[in-house]
Amino acid sequence: MEIKFSEYSESLFYDSESRDLDGKTIRTFGISGSHLMGFAALSVYRSYRKKILAFDKIHILCGNGNNGGDGLALAFFLAQEGKLPEVYLKSGRQSSDSEYYKNLFLKTGGGIFPLETYSPEIKTETVFVVDALLGTGFRPPLENEYAKTAEKISALCLQNGKNVFVLSLDTISGFTEDAPPPIPADALAEIGMKKWRNVFMPETVKTSFHRIGFPIGPDADPKRGKTPDQFLWKRIPRRTLERTTARKTDSHKYENGSLMLVGGSEGMSGAVISSLLAFHSLGGGISQLLTPSERTVVQVLKKDPSLMVGPIPSEAEILSLPFAKKVSTFLLGPGLKTEECPILEFPTDKNVILDAGAVSAYKGIKLHDRALFTPHTGELETLVNSKITSVEAGISLCREYVRAFGANILWKRHSSFLICSDGKVHVWNRPEPKLAVMGTGDLLAGIVAFYFSRKFTVPQAVQLSYSLLNEAVRKTKGFPTASAIRKLWTKKGG
Repeated sequence: MEIKFSEYSESLFYDSESRDLDGKTIRTFGISGSHLMGFAALSVYRSYRKKILAFDKIHILCGNGNNGGDGLALAFFLAQEGKLPEVYLKSGRQSSDSEYYKNLFLKTGGGIFPLETYSPEIKTETVFVVDALLGTGFRPPLENEYAKTAEKISALCLQNGKNVFVLSLDTISGFTEDAPPPIPADALAEIGMKKWRNVFMPETVKTSFHRIGFPIGPDADPKRGKTPDQFLWKRIPRRTLERTTARKTDSHKYENGSLMLVGGSEGMSGAVISSLLAFHSLGGGISQLLTPSERTVVQVLKKDPSLMVGPIPSEAEILSLPFAKKVSTFLLGPGLKTEECPILEFPTDKNVILDAGAVSAYKGIKLHDRALFTPHTGELETLVNSKITSVEAGISLCREYVRAFGANILWKRHSSFLICSDGKVHVWNRPEPKLAVMGTGDLLAGIVAFYFSRKFTVPQAVQLSYSLLNEAVRKTKGFPTASAIRKLWTKKGG
């Protein structure tokens, strides 16, 4: 079936890429920096005008970079409406574009005060605060006058609650993906392009996106240079998901999906059964389970006597099995002890998922680009042989690993990352508390195996799997178990 996956994904730009695209847009299209500032400010002004004008006072806090220039341009548009804001500006050299709007604002009769004099005190008034202090040029940590100003804004919000509203322009000043925002922003006006850093903001921050003419679409002018290697996944809607699990009326069992699963060590049969049933519940056509536990064989057959299950033969024999030669997808690891995991040289035409106990077993083994590791953070640290101290460090370690050993890595966490063998990174940033329950990792493995067996690419299969899991629980009441989650999709007609 044909799905336009590009419609469910957005490019994400690192700060350096954002600055580069800004400069290329100016040079390529002849648009001045002051025009871009004006476009940004006008777009924000139109979006937030009614809300801003409902407050008694407006404080615009500007750094001496281009983010501050956006703030000065916004101050000018407000002044033209007869609503003069209080503007506080960081001392230091400014660009000619920022100076342009600074002078325009002063000509309207507005006043600009040194940032260090900002000392907000309100009694019964309401205040709208615009954070235009730091943008994509920020390098942590937050220091000096910027740190002091952030503390003043936080104190103002803490003391006055809903009487204060904070809007950050483009990024929350001083924010990094591994720490809470230093400024308690209520909203973010993201300008020009989606930023990598902004993906990790708290969900409480309401975001608006403001297009100002940057070439960011999939068919944008190639003169803008290298496209980003980071992408934000959107949730694929239910109607589209339902088409991905449908069977053709004349289909056969191998066409519907074939899977060889290795797992279910003694006492851990539940995990492998969950993965196996997830595969078949979605419409997988045929499977075979190999397990080191006789008890698992009994439990699987008790669950469904039509399933093919048996003991794990020697490593040399597995790939010679008739079914192994015909199957499209291998899944190793659910409920499997690392020491019981067979080490196989997978043909390049086979899809491979290495989950749970198989992650450590295949550490440092060269694999092909249709292989996927699915570790959580602890398992990932074992795989890359390093403690992960930040998101940036974790992704960097994953990129190094896939360059050295091939394969792809799905780093499972509240915001999950797929690091592909070609170095591209896809982000699933739709945390769902209802999925924070034991056994959902086993479900995910079975679902990914299903989509692999239906000939979707690695990124497509993972995005579809997360979308389906989230869709299954989205409107449920309470917190279902993993087994209940598996049944939810089929009950809803998926």
